[in-house]
Amino acid sequence: MGKKDKSASGSAKAEPIIKVTMIPESEAKDREVKYLARLADVSVSAELVKSAEREFYDQEIARAKTEEWEHYLRCDGLPHPTSPVEVRTFIAKIRHFDEIETNGALDWTLSVDDRSVLNQDIFRKDKTRGVVKLTKDNPGTHYDANVRMCLDTLKQMDVMMDNEAEMDRMSKKQQLAIMDAYSEVQQEIEHLFNRLTYRVLKMQDSYMDTVDGRTTHWSFKGNPWEIDLWGLRNVPIRFQHMDLPVIFAELKASGVDIQIPISVLADCLTVRSVHTDFDNVSYKAKSYEPAVTYSENFPNAGIVDILESIQNEWWLQEDLKFETLANMENKRQEYEDTMRLIAEKTDQAARAAKQSSDDKHNIIIPKVPKAPPVVLPGMVPDVYHEYIKIEDREYAGYMDEVYHPRHLDMREFEINLRECIMLGGIYSVLIIRRPDQTHFEKFNIILHEDGRVLYTMPNIKADVESRRRSNVSGKTLEDYRSSTFLLQENDLPYFIVSIQLPADLCKWSQPKVCQLLTEQEPLDSTHGRDRPNGSDNFLTSNANQNRFSSVFSQSSMRGSAEISNIFRPSIRSLLRVSKLDKVGPNELSFENFKLLESLDVVDVRKMERHCLPRMLSSFKLPRDMIEDTAELEVTKSNRCRLVKRPELEEPKPQQEMSREFTFEDQNEPERLFPAFPPVEAIEYPDEDEADELGVPFADTGMGLLKKLDHIKSQYIGRFNQLWNQQEFLDKKDKKLLKAPALAIEEELADKSQASKTKGRLIRKSQMGGNMDNDSVGTVEMEDVTHWTTRYIKEPTLDQANHKITFKTDRLGTFGLAFKRYEHFPFRDWTLQPNEENPDEIIFTLDTFHVRIFFYITTQGVRGYVTDLSKAYTAKPVIYLEIKEPISDFGQLRQQFIRNNINIFAEHDASFYIENGYFSMKHVATEHHCYNIMGLHCKLMKFYRSSWNRLATRRDIIMNMKIAKDTSDYSEATLRITPEQTTFVQVSEKCSDDVNVILLDYTQTWRNISNFTDLHQAVTSMVVNATEVRNKDTVLLNYVTRMLKQLRPLSFS
Repeated sequence: MGKKDKSASGSAKAEPIIKVTMIPESEAKDREVKYLARLADVSVSAELVKSAEREFYDQEIARAKTEEWEHYLRCDGLPHPTSPVEVRTFIAKIRHFDEIETNGALDWTLSVDDRSVLNQDIFRKDKTRGVVKLTKDNPGTHYDANVRMCLDTLKQMDVMMDNEAEMDRMSKKQQLAIMDAYSEVQQEIEHLFNRLTYRVLKMQDSYMDTVDGRTTHWSFKGNPWEIDLWGLRNVPIRFQHMDLPVIFAELKASGVDIQIPISVLADCLTVRSVHTDFDNVSYKAKSYEPAVTYSENFPNAGIVDILESIQNEWWLQEDLKFETLANMENKRQEYEDTMRLIAEKTDQAARAAKQSSDDKHNIIIPKVPKAPPVVLPGMVPDVYHEYIKIEDREYAGYMDEVYHPRHLDMREFEINLRECIMLGGIYSVLIIRRPDQTHFEKFNIILHEDGRVLYTMPNIKADVESRRRSNVSGKTLEDYRSSTFLLQENDLPYFIVSIQLPADLCKWSQPKVCQLLTEQEPLDSTHGRDRPNGSDNFLTSNANQNRFSSVFSQSSMRGSAEISNIFRPSIRSLLRVSKLDKVGPNELSFENFKLLESLDVVDVRKMERHCLPRMLSSFKLPRDMIEDTAELEVTKSNRCRLVKRPELEEPKPQQEMSREFTFEDQNEPERLFPAFPPVEAIEYPDEDEADELGVPFADTGMGLLKKLDHIKSQYIGRFNQLWNQQEFLDKKDKKLLKAPALAIEEELADKSQASKTKGRLIRKSQMGGNMDNDSVGTVEMEDVTHWTTRYIKEPTLDQANHKITFKTDRLGTFGLAFKRYEHFPFRDWTLQPNEENPDEIIFTLDTFHVRIFFYITTQGVRGYVTDLSKAYTAKPVIYLEIKEPISDFGQLRQQFIRNNINIFAEHDASFYIENGYFSMKHVATEHHCYNIMGLHCKLMKFYRSSWNRLATRRDIIMNMKIAKDTSDYSEATLRITPEQTTFVQVSEKCSDDVNVILLDYTQTWRNISNFTDLHQAVTSMVVNATEVRNKDTVLLNYVTRMLKQLRPLSFS
């Protein structure tokens, strides 16, 4: 305690003096002159690229107008992607003509007449089964056309929503309407599959074929999808007396084989398998969307434009210099004030010591502080190196705060879609219920489902907990040994699913088999699942960082609306996240009104429409409570014989008039589980918007509705009071309760998968030896859709036959999760002109597994993918070949990803690349290098330097030479920084820290001048480089766009 008091009474620990390098003002002026010269030099090369971009933009506008006119002339039935009304009309037309097609379909079996050939009439018609069967229709053709139209519509909407200029011209309401229409088209594809399945099942004898009279099947192969229907015919089958306790279902079109256990076998069992080459379900998963920040304060390291980056860095350094100088002057002033106080205290102590009086005052003399440096006249602080450190910490802090995987709250069995990617298509394998039907000689009867919609049964599970051994004899096992059945004792209770895969899909990595499920998980508000809503605190808690954090926050906001930042989310990402953050799927919003004023007819209709469904017949309003109180007082007064004459105007008590409408006042009898009719969800205003009418929110129509919703929720959750009441047990029974009673919790957890209600409360009871220590609480649950491997058992990949097999206790939607960045980092890259065709640029990229050749022309990009080889190969293995040029980079990206060759990185790729070293580069400098490379791609050859991956973030090292020079004399190594570009020779220094790599840069004879960027370095090697530059705006755009999407300088 003594030490604690002493430390508390003593002076605080002195803050360490930060050593700041001072430079003369003349040197600072020279730096400013160099900065203005650098800004002027960079603006020259940047203007060459920007003028080409403006010309290309004008060409794109003309092309878009031509495409719109061609779309009008085609009359292909596709809606315009910018009009939600046309999209919904398109969906309505599909459903309308689908209904006409379905109603017009006839069962061809009713026209079969095998006796028609026995007629002697020369005009007879052959109606035998074999002849009539040839005339039956195929319903899959009609639905295939509709699915392809929906996919084409989604493709056009994707192109439109990825166009920032197109989306920026729309209002927020139209943007949200387009996002809703996009989701409706995605759901329509699923509805098309369901309607096709129901149409086939209701006429199963007409469409489905049978081989053994026991099973029946139907298949169809569409353009991007396949479907199989397999089921048991309506014939008596003794499942317990079969040779094997399983049935094998072969679904050839979708490439799925299923071994069905006996525990789920039933009469008329039907299985549907749909394989789609496109992924239309992963968008529901919780890790599908990347992290999106809502703040405008993004790190300066993400600025894309080189001129904006140079200007912003200079502003930041100037602000940092002024703040540092002011801080040093304040420190010096505080030091001088402290020394002056010490001198005064010393004089007072000396005078007190000379006095002979017995009264002595204890004078405390402060400790002499350490003298801060003196700011000499004409000197200013040098903050460049301090700025570099702070900028690096800001970048690293933002990446860790926004993109780190811990913010996704992924469990061990969940698939992180930021780390993995779903390839090979989606397999939807479900047990469905088919409508009952009875066939007679000339007609049939079908018992349709309600609404004639398909009823799926995803909750059917195999009984894997049963310990009963199978009664399969050894002879039977020997007979079926060479078959496809898996007859081990631990395999029989499960579904055994086998999926046929494409040939080269699993060549470079093995997939994880996963299942898409919607389950309930505890909602923990304190967990790291919530992504950050802003990015104000990028810097860690450090004394030096806290001094300048305000400068960075203010300076980065300067012109933030105009500055392009690579970390700024697109409009589509913001719309998708805002759509996911909605409380309800279709919330209703209407104009609020006052309750204490006279209501018009519209307001009365609103109350009738929304208030009455939220009220029970036993509800008591405040007026009813006041009347009950008055009747009770009258009853009490009737007991007396003397009655007081009533006054003319008897004022009512103010407390009764202001009585509130609460749940506690509802004392009328009501059911334990009250039945409320379905109501429309209301979007209530925020707290700052609630008082716009000038009256309290409780006295408005919205306030009444919110209060009724609150009372309704209390009524619905009232059974929890009975559920959570304390149980009293005898002492004998307490001895038996040594473990927590979790049986009820487990039962509710099993049932939670079928529940779709958010916010369900599940009781947790923990009972120990003493009942007084019981802790009873509630945990709020939420519905979470995710890809999970929890129910996938023993997946096995057969590389030779390209087949994967696994066990599971339930069917559903299955997918194959591959590593997204398996081909990263890149081993090598080269950009050079084609010797045979100077208008064609060859970009060669060596990934971690394959080598890719891109041939870029004004028509688009073509190329092929082959193996990595150092020697010439006469007939190389081709994994992917693009023969016709593609100008749509989205389509090019899909082709590569579909073949498990992902070479396109996201912002969070640095957290998931595991195959080797790489170094992320300064964004503005990197993008400016890509622009200059596209500008001189016909003249120079640019290729990778092995030192680049070891350099720091602000250092880019690359090689280049004159393309037509076959010798090695024109080869040069460049070091490109945001400040300058130099020709260097690179070597490695010795470092005391093993984890720190230091590079030594020795300048060569080519540095005849100060070069600000790559453009000046090229012009120093070729004098007329500006005149012979790439003047084709289309080719320049394609080359720079390819480089910016692949980013070889950062990932090689």
